[in-house]
Amino acid sequence: MRRDAKRLRAGFTLIEALVALAVLVAFAGALGPHLFQGRRILASGKGRVNAALLLRSLIEAPFDREGGAKTQDGETGGFHWRIAAKLIFLDTPVFDDPPPGMDEKAKEKEEGDAPQWAAYRVEARVSWGEGQSIAAETIRLAKER
Repeated sequence: MRRDAKRLRAGFTLIEALVALAVLVAFAGALGPHLFQGRRILASGKGRVNAALLLRSLIEAPFDREGGAKTQDGETGGFHWRIAAKLIFLDTPVFDDPPPGMDEKAKEKEEGDAPQWAAYRVEARVSWGEGQSIAAETIRLAKER
């Protein structure tokens, strides 16, 4: 008889099982919103990384420098992008005196052979989703044609 009594007391009671289930439901209820928010942040981060890669490729890509200011728009893989290149006019210093040891003929030859450079301000913006965008700008040099 004692053996049968031990066998019956070996499991959980209904009350213990219900308490354990209630504790699990409370933890799931508390952690659930955080897990969903984490998934949303992860998806947003992936979009941001892809947008940053597209932005970098736009900035680094060669562009047509004819005619000064240029603006291009487009859409790639759900990302809307815009890039604008504007010619910057800079005052370059003029040095009247040749460097020490350089005669006038060498100076004239150097001035004629020196490439003429133009500065361009390149601005790019990539947007995706609602209100999400990143932008970058840089200055690029190009030989004048």
